[in-house]
Amino acid sequence: MKHLLKVASTLIAAALFITASAQKGPFIKYDLAGQTITVTGDDLGSYNTFEAGDKYGKSNSEHTFYVKAMTNHVYKLNIIIHTPPRTNPVAGKLPYVAGSYTLNSPMPAVYIGLAKAVGKSMDFYGSEKGSAGYFEITQASDGWVEGKFEIKIPNVLDKKKVLHLTNGTFRFEIAEE
Repeated sequence: MKHLLKVASTLIAAALFITASAQKGPFIKYDLAGQTITVTGDDLGSYNTFEAGDKYGKSNSEHTFYVKAMTNHVYKLNIIIHTPPRTNPVAGKLPYVAGSYTLNSPMPAVYIGLAKAVGKSMDFYGSEKGSAGYFEITQASDGWVEGKFEIKIPNVLDKKKVLHLTNGTFRFEIAEE
């Protein structure tokens, strides 16, 4: 019995260590259609750009976090956090916006895009202004952004096709502009 308790406590400690270690680097995780999608490490990328405004859109910084390639994944998720020019994301809830960031778009805000491999073609989904769900940055410090989300994300060509992403969490490093 003593030996069994020692083995069990060692396994629990190892599992906790692995879980804590996995949270140190970049990751994105969400549930979709009964399966959990998790992407970590080198399969993820991020960049930060300044977008100058014009008569159609306002100036903003775009902090983009994305799945690099579809080679290893059926789903390729992109998160673009729009902030005032030359500022970093801060903790708080953000509204969803469409892919084209217009003069009437709220700031800060977030766009989520998803590409789904369907055989040899792709289906594209993207958030819209007022998409159902939530997006919250829970921590933004030491050059890292962490948060959680849920969204009902429509197909860009057929609004009747909707994917429901739940239990979403992410962590990414803020890239230099």
